[in-house]
Amino acid sequence: MARKKMLNGILVDMTAEEETMHDTDIVNRNATAPQRKLSDIRIIRNKKLSETDWLVTSEQITDAQKTWRENLRKIPQDNSTEEEYDLLLSKDSEGNLTNAIWNKP
Repeated sequence: MARKKMLNGILVDMTAEEETMHDTDIVNRNATAPQRKLSDIRIIRNKKLSETDWLVTSEQITDAQKTWRENLRKIPQDNSTEEEYDLLLSKDSEGNLTNAIWNKP
């Protein structure tokens, strides 16, 4: 049975070529999922670090804050699987990141 696609608001059958292209797109997207997730994690991490850079330059940083920033910088080497990426990107029902590593001391 042919898969369907939406064309001008009407469901129509995909051609065999369209099904093949769709399947290839899904395979490629799944193959690059870990890299996309790591990229998202790095963006969040870099934002958290830049928000606290002033602590370092003002020399008002606590030991707990230093450790937290070090842990943020170590995320890529300490987390290398897609499952770990998913844990880092977990959000609550309000869209807030839930992993404790994101909580600034």
